[in-house]
Amino acid sequence: MKCAYHQDRVAVGQCSNCGCYVCPECYTMISDKICCNLCAGHMYSRASMATGVAATTTSIGNTSGTGKAAVVPAEIKGWNWGAFLLNWIWSIGNNVWLGLLCWIPYAGIVMVFILGAKGNKWAWQNKKWDSIEHFRKTQRKWMWAGLGVALAYIALIVIAVIAEAATG
Repeated sequence: MKCAYHQDRVAVGQCSNCGCYVCPECYTMISDKICCNLCAGHMYSRASMATGVAATTTSIGNTSGTGKAAVVPAEIKGWNWGAFLLNWIWSIGNNVWLGLLCWIPYAGIVMVFILGAKGNKWAWQNKKWDSIEHFRKTQRKWMWAGLGVALAYIALIVIAVIAEAATG
């Protein structure tokens, strides 16, 4: 059998909740039962809401792309420069459609800061990532692209100011 989430990988077990087959990266052990990360995320979310305490799991695993039920790893929490600097482009590339609010006058000014603060969490929840390292590597590329665009913009402003001063 093949993994339901990675068609190129051999499944090592079956989710005790939904029955899908999973590879080693796509399951979590809950109460000594195999659970796919999607079901584990839902169980984790329900248990946390009901008790105020996180569900006991051996390993949460990769829950990326499962929406609000996704458990966001502590390693990726923090400011997202790519989301802040390339807001609407980053939003499309990471399936964070809420980020398109940056096009609305006045709200957009606030939205870029919200994207910077919440970008990592939302990107993890809305897009399937191979691993935390894959996520970090991709977000680093967004950061460098954003810095490149910002520096190019500043350079153009400096050139325009110098050109205006020379002609005036």
